[in-house]
Amino acid sequence: MKRHLHLVLGLGVLAAQFVFGAEIPAKKAGSDYLRFHEKAKGAALQVGIISLQHKTTGAKVDLVGAVHIGDADYYRTLNKGFKKYDAVLYEMVKPKDLDPGKLNQGRKQSSVSFLQRFMKTQLDLAYQLDEVDYGPKNFVHADMTDEQFAKRQNARGEGMFQLMMRMMKEDMARQKGGNGAADISMGELMRALFSPTRAVDLKYLLARQFNELERLTAGLDGKEGSVILTERNTVALKVLEKEMKAGRKNLAIFYGAAHMPDIEKRMIKNMGFERKATRWLTAWDLPARRK
Repeated sequence: MKRHLHLVLGLGVLAAQFVFGAEIPAKKAGSDYLRFHEKAKGAALQVGIISLQHKTTGAKVDLVGAVHIGDADYYRTLNKGFKKYDAVLYEMVKPKDLDPGKLNQGRKQSSVSFLQRFMKTQLDLAYQLDEVDYGPKNFVHADMTDEQFAKRQNARGEGMFQLMMRMMKEDMARQKGGNGAADISMGELMRALFSPTRAVDLKYLLARQFNELERLTAGLDGKEGSVILTERNTVALKVLEKEMKAGRKNLAIFYGAAHMPDIEKRMIKNMGFERKATRWLTAWDLPARRK
């Protein structure tokens, strides 16, 4: 049960893909988009905002990585920041005609959203689809429809089980090479679950694993690629090209953090962009733990 317990958490990360600080010097493409940052008192799970600029046109694109459950303040900060962009290209596998500004009006709850809301409750966090305002005119859908997504997955024979198996193989290879993350023991998990500060203790356990989960899910962009990451990234970049041709100069791509290494790599290699800076936004602000 202990073995690959953090891959069980990976199920939540994969499920999320179906739905949807201070500036530091620029780093090379492929560096981390999530980090667990320890402070003098407490810690934080932080998400990178990567600033890219086109070498010829000067167009600026921020890659705004997302976590799907986070502090309410995190989503308020995102909503405020999104107002400055000409266009915000967002991820969401949804029916073609669904108005994202009316997501929660009469929509049946899926098993994916049930899982995410369960995690939100256990961790005392907020849920992205409840908090992010998708209604503004500068929000542009840059993802597959649910019909396109299902069609491509059927064509590939790709489902949640197959993706989890690929993640397990990736994890075993990393463990064999000495690069795997320390797994969460059943004892640690049970202590957190029955702690009087359960939400805080669970967040500490999970936040330390998020960076490794990002690496494992990014492994789905290997030689075979995947619908859930690679093909959806292709859709997003096609929309980016369309928006740039329409004259948009200041854009954001708002996608899950696991998508960003491949998106940035393609923008630099194929589209003439270069990385300029990285900012870090706190998604989970963790108080100091009880002794």
